[in-house]
Amino acid sequence: MQIIEKCVEAYRRNRNLKVAANEVGIPWQTLYVHLKKAGEPVTGDKLKYGSSKDRLAAKSEQLFVQYVPQAKDMNAKKFQSKIDFDVNGYGVDVKSSSLKLSGHKCSVKRWAFCIKKQEMLADFFVCIGFDEEGEKHVLTLLIPGEIARKYTSISLSSRGGKWSDYQVDIADLKSFFDSLGA
Repeated sequence: MQIIEKCVEAYRRNRNLKVAANEVGIPWQTLYVHLKKAGEPVTGDKLKYGSSKDRLAAKSEQLFVQYVPQAKDMNAKKFQSKIDFDVNGYGVDVKSSSLKLSGHKCSVKRWAFCIKKQEMLADFFVCIGFDEEGEKHVLTLLIPGEIARKYTSISLSSRGGKWSDYQVDIADLKSFFDSLGA
């Protein structure tokens, strides 16, 4: 078996450059070059190897796909894609947040979704809020990109607020995107 084939197989199995490189016995930088030569997308595995924020984001994306199975995962093709999903030709960016205290002196909890990098690209933002531990799905917001464009973050108090108008049942996402057609 050629070295490039070994690199591709090890990377597909592990989804981590360093782990795959150790398995093959070469530096991770060399493994990366071999993967690029082979046309293998280097996307990583945020759920397994990412930070706590990365893992929550990956969990949100998995939840989205569970409810919108027709969504094409753009991150599977390119690491840190400009948008997360294409659904019937619409760019959808999925954001996640766990419930946190608003500040040191404030007892109100909130979700904060950062949309800064994608505000000009996404047709829709699906913001998925979790409980304080990041375990249980608590709320879903479906926000048109045009409305979110002038913001870099979306913050929603556990008591509600202006963004509550965009709260939807996550189970309704599939029928919404289906209604948009292909």
